[in-house]
Amino acid sequence: MIYTRLLSNLQRKLALLVMCVLAGGMSVGLSSAPVMAAGSTDIAAPDAMDMPVVKNGLVDETGNSFQISDLMDGPVLINFWATWCAPCIAELPALSRAAEALAEDGITILLVSIDRGGAEKALPFLQKYGVNGVALGFDPRAKLSRNMGVRGLPTTFLLNQKQTQSWQFVGPYEWDEAEMLTLIRELAGKAQGMNQK
Repeated sequence: MIYTRLLSNLQRKLALLVMCVLAGGMSVGLSSAPVMAAGSTDIAAPDAMDMPVVKNGLVDETGNSFQISDLMDGPVLINFWATWCAPCIAELPALSRAAEALAEDGITILLVSIDRGGAEKALPFLQKYGVNGVALGFDPRAKLSRNMGVRGLPTTFLLNQKQTQSWQFVGPYEWDEAEMLTLIRELAGKAQGMNQK
């Protein structure tokens, strides 16, 4: 699969960059980032963290405003992306397939475009790539992404049902692979179990 090779090459280059930065005496905090070794399908779960206080809302494809809190009927996987982000584009089809696989588990996938053109820019792009089965949000001024601490694209958050806890995935992933779907279900299951206490 081309995407697997692309991801492996990207991760090797990123690892080399990190080693160069560290050798130069600079420190990079990677403790909360999930790890997927190059050429491997093993995925380490990111650390759970408190949900950031979300002050900014989104706009849907019809121009109506909504809040993340409007999606509290189950866990939500929020993917921040843009049409100019090559790794984001590479993972869009996998996110679409993952949305279909996770729907029966009550997990919503929300794609949040930070393109300045909003829905007018992103919707034709998503249609071109056949992305469907996902909820859509538009953050053209990137207020929500900044509010949630997004520092690069793609960045994805898995939120528990009550939106009190989250797990952050930085970088592109093969969201529809069996190992990733299992991890998402396990984390969402832990989140649902915590909500029942």
